[in-house]
Amino acid sequence: MVIDHLIEGGPTFMSLIYLMWLGVIFMSIRLFLNLKKSQKSPDKLSRQNESILFLGSFAFLFGVLAQVLGMFEAFGVIAEIGDISPALLAGGFKVSLLAPLYGFVLFLVSGIIWFVFKGLIKNRKKEKLVN
Repeated sequence: MVIDHLIEGGPTFMSLIYLMWLGVIFMSIRLFLNLKKSQKSPDKLSRQNESILFLGSFAFLFGVLAQVLGMFEAFGVIAEIGDISPALLAGGFKVSLLAPLYGFVLFLVSGIIWFVFKGLIKNRKKEKLVN
């Protein structure tokens, strides 16, 4: 399914969104390990956490850009052909929603990760202030 969506949604944009998924996963694991080690300052951890949210929001915007470019090209072809079946048009709309869908889901996941780590980092700051 994931490979099919990669090909259907356009390998250029979808592969970059998949790379952003890997980036968020990698940065989340790294941030979790840095929290466990407790060697880094809370400010550094906060910046790492913000980058997770940024990458998630960028993936969503990148997906929307892919959709807009795809729809722009599709409308150009529709204007040339003229008459087009509604089933074909609906299939095109479905394909155009793949990149924004994957980007939006990544945005939601990165938002949840950001929120959880924000609380953990806040607790770390309180612990440092007490000690």
